[in-house]
Amino acid sequence: MDVLDRYGQLRTRLQTLNLYALVDGALYQQHRERQLEQVPGGIVALFSGTADDALAHAGPWLVDAAQVTEAVLRDLISLERAAPAVTWLIAEADLTGLTQLLQLRLDIKLPDGRTALLRFWDPRVLAALFQLMAGDQRTEFFRHIHEWHLLDKGIRVWIGRQDADAQ
Repeated sequence: MDVLDRYGQLRTRLQTLNLYALVDGALYQQHRERQLEQVPGGIVALFSGTADDALAHAGPWLVDAAQVTEAVLRDLISLERAAPAVTWLIAEADLTGLTQLLQLRLDIKLPDGRTALLRFWDPRVLAALFQLMAGDQRTEFFRHIHEWHLLDKGIRVWIGRQDADAQ
């Protein structure tokens, strides 16, 4: 099922849901030969204001589907098919709130105490991460996301908050 169709279906039951695209800035630039640009209230670089601020252009970008043009959405849908550069989130949080929640997930502590960047915006990493997580880890990581959609080896899958299983 198409992400936009699924979002429309869910909105008939829960009007407070919002649709977002999470975009890999480096792959966007590689495939579109331009950088994503911040749009107040519409497009935010998740690295902005973090220790990785200097790399914001290449990091993950959160796009509020309701605040961008249909042409931008079509471009992101096309990019998703061409490269592992886009995942889709359906959540009740507004752009600012979801940005903050996702920024909290950027770094993880390794068993030896070091910090590592968790590339959850990459659909390949997200699919593997989901498989590796225990039930309580899945619940914690995905609890603020109603559904997280991605292409896994060309097949549309989603991770749902209600059942913490890939659909």
